[in-house]
Amino acid sequence: MDVRQEFRGSAREQGVPVDEIERWVRLARPQTELVPEGDGLPVAGRFGGLAALPEGEEWPPGQCLVLTLDLAAIPSHGHDLDLPADGSLLFFVEPDFTPNRCRVVHVPAGTPVTEHPDPGVPVFGPILLHARAGWSLPENEHEVPFDLRLDDEVEEAVGEVMWDLEDNGYEFSLGGYGAASTGGADNPILNANEHTVLATVWLDERQVSDAFGETLIVVNFMMKHADLAERAFDRVWLMTDFNG
Repeated sequence: MDVRQEFRGSAREQGVPVDEIERWVRLARPQTELVPEGDGLPVAGRFGGLAALPEGEEWPPGQCLVLTLDLAAIPSHGHDLDLPADGSLLFFVEPDFTPNRCRVVHVPAGTPVTEHPDPGVPVFGPILLHARAGWSLPENEHEVPFDLRLDDEVEEAVGEVMWDLEDNGYEFSLGGYGAASTGGADNPILNANEHTVLATVWLDERQVSDAFGETLIVVNFMMKHADLAERAFDRVWLMTDFNG
């Protein structure tokens, strides 16, 4: 289900005024949801597996490959990020339930690559991921780059509606507002004028066993708008949370 329609229905049940509902829905950002079951959708990435890297590019020490994206296969309307039109993005993260270290590597299209056979870290069973265009809504007022001047009661009701929305069946996404779990971390976008969510990865024991030390963690790869414009993917950082 489209999260915007789901929000409208739940917010009406909570008594949120219609004009406030529509104001919140207008904050929706496009995001690409990456799912294992394709149903005719294009393959746009892969969870896990071995990293194919250019000559001279080392596997980041002590970090696991969690996501590889084929940028040319991402729907053009599937995000609002200033990304290269093609090539690959590889997302690495240290295996810890509160990881701090990460690396994102952009491999331009046509670059010769070699698959690294023995990175010295857990290598997760590869899962092909299919791309579908979706939408993402904020959970808090501070996730947008301007002052909404929401009434306190409306803001509280909107937050409750967003927290209770159903899982829409994806564990990997590109763009949008990112996610938090139950461990107490804030939503990842703390200053929307400066930074955004590049990608979000949910990791649970079905995929990674006990490599991350918790049954479920969410990893948001964060980037400043200015760094994204410069393609400075080495400046990515993490906002993470766990199910606790």
